[in-house]
Amino acid sequence: MKEDIINLFFNKKTLQIFLSIEEGYAAKIRNKVGCMYSYVTMRLEQFEKAGLATSRREGRTNRYTLTEKGKKLKSELEKLVSK
Repeated sequence: MKEDIINLFFNKKTLQIFLSIEEGYAAKIRNKVGCMYSYVTMRLEQFEKAGLATSRREGRTNRYTLTEKGKKLKSELEKLVSK
């Protein structure tokens, strides 16, 4: 049932990226999710524009974290997906 819900309502890779934001860096998220770096960064920018994540520059890389709104959404999505 878990996979059916994910496939019905969500793009699986986008959902995995969102749930992996606490990994911090786009390269780590890309390795965990298994998709192209450019796709991961595009989605992270969209999450940032939606107010779900923030980024801060550390040297040559951006570190991503969830906002309060993003944390609430992640919690609800994890509940839905874990059933």
